[in-house]
Amino acid sequence: MKQDKTINTPQAVAKSKDITERSLRELSLEAALLWNQIEDASESGAENVENLVKHLWQVQEATESKIDNIAWIVDYLKIEIDAAKQRLDVVIELHEQFIARKEAQLAGIKQGLLWLHAQGLIPKRNIGKEREIEIRDNNPKVIPKVAADDSQLPDEFRVQESKSRLDLQAILDAHKSGRDVSSFAEIQIGKQVRFKFQSSRTKAKHSQS
Repeated sequence: MKQDKTINTPQAVAKSKDITERSLRELSLEAALLWNQIEDASESGAENVENLVKHLWQVQEATESKIDNIAWIVDYLKIEIDAAKQRLDVVIELHEQFIARKEAQLAGIKQGLLWLHAQGLIPKRNIGKEREIEIRDNNPKVIPKVAADDSQLPDEFRVQESKSRLDLQAILDAHKSGRDVSSFAEIQIGKQVRFKFQSSRTKAKHSQS
């Protein structure tokens, strides 16, 4: 039994949903169905084929407009994102300046208290009504005076390290040259969507088709 490939007529479609309002997926599916109908309509008369071709051109025109609209929306979104990032950069800079000022004030208070303690003007523990300020030593830290390979440094204080790393670019170059690297690496190739303007050659070729 032959599969029924009929679709709604342009008039019926217009009543349910205007062609310009349909999604790119809907338009693509309808174009494919129209091509099938045109191939099967050779025995139904030239008038039927002509109507199908006319409808196909309408779908094609709507598809091209939909593609342009999607691309323009993407451009608009990119502009909005860039503008928001610029505003965010300004806000971040303002907050960073505010934080820097407050940190400088905090460091100034601490340095002032340490100076007073160094001068013997305040003790290690300073008791208030509810709070306490304590001056205490930090954990000790080592400040090296020589390099790790200096002969003056005893071996017991020297650590030998040998670290290897993967040369990812070399592996990729080997894969591109045809070498099998599957035993120690997996080459993944993702996909991306690009939105661009048509070249003059593409436009001329498209207008002639």
